[in-house]
Amino acid sequence: MFQSFFVYISFGLILFVLGYLANIRQKNDIANNRKTSFWVWEVLLALLVFGFVSGVRWNVGVDYMAYLNNYLNIQNGGSALFDKEIGFEFITNLFAKSRIHFSYYFGFLAFLQIFFIYRAFKDQRYLYPFLGIIIIFGPEYLSWMNGIRQMLAATIFVYSIQFIQKRQLVKYVFTILLASLFHTSALLLLVFYFIPQKDYFKNRWLTISLFVITLYLGTNNSWISILNNLGSALDFLGYDNISMRLEELIQETQIRTFGPRRFSLIIITLITCWFQPLLKGYFKDTYFVTYYNLMIIGFLLFNLLGNTHHIFIRPLTYLSIFSIPTTAFLIVYLHKSIRKYFPILFIILILTLSFLPLSIIVDNGKGNDDFTNYKFYWYHDNK
Repeated sequence: MFQSFFVYISFGLILFVLGYLANIRQKNDIANNRKTSFWVWEVLLALLVFGFVSGVRWNVGVDYMAYLNNYLNIQNGGSALFDKEIGFEFITNLFAKSRIHFSYYFGFLAFLQIFFIYRAFKDQRYLYPFLGIIIIFGPEYLSWMNGIRQMLAATIFVYSIQFIQKRQLVKYVFTILLASLFHTSALLLLVFYFIPQKDYFKNRWLTISLFVITLYLGTNNSWISILNNLGSALDFLGYDNISMRLEELIQETQIRTFGPRRFSLIIITLITCWFQPLLKGYFKDTYFVTYYNLMIIGFLLFNLLGNTHHIFIRPLTYLSIFSIPTTAFLIVYLHKSIRKYFPILFIILILTLSFLPLSIIVDNGKGNDDFTNYKFYWYHDNK
């Protein structure tokens, strides 16, 4: 457990410092009327650090061993243990058949994940110091290390929002098709281009009311039978023959208790909801409204589906990932007015930094079922 705290805290601090330096560079360039290149040393180093730490991990993420066994089987001359999208298979086969160690393979996939997030906010580098720590210490990092393919597609979706805003249909379709090469479910995201860009959750009291209603409905699964109709759709979107097991999955509820980790996420979201009028005004030259809309929709749907099987929760990661930028915007805003909002900023930072440490403590001692505590591959790999 000590190793986990040391690695994750060092990881977060490095990304924070590099993000701070990237922000300073961009501020200086703006003052001198210069355009800041994306590929500056502090950004490149941040991407490489993220890839390195994620690459040399062992059994972090529930599906890690499945990805690893698939990779090693191909590398040893066998066939893939599961058939996946051609983009994922191309990268897997390229690395495996080139006899490249699996740590580089995992590192490269993580590099791609963080690349699309940093690239999406290259013009708002004031977010960089906070993006890294929100990803690592919130629920996202463990999710990224688990559903690698879908979370890579989700980061590409975050990057693609700019094309919705700029009304560049061809670029948006191309980007989503790229995401679908890693997870077919990304094809669902094509519909977002055609949804009118409005401030759907302008009334915070209405949003809070929707939160309460969906939370209540989420504890009552009597309505869940309507999901029977989703079988063929889930099957097509890459969820592994789900339609054959759909009725069983609908009956198999999973009680997600309101522990400290879920409470922390709820409070962060509600505080963001309360401050959203100020955030929309302060960051009016960004795509904050779109990020906020998608985050709230994901939040409400998670409440609604909270006690269903995790297979119904997984598609929501395309929406919940937007809690990363919305939380970063919130922290930046509160920091700008630190004298007025210091207590709230302090609460947000504590809650933001609490999810992973709590997960480390909860999962410590579970042995092979501990997918949170950080382990280095060289202590476990016998290859």
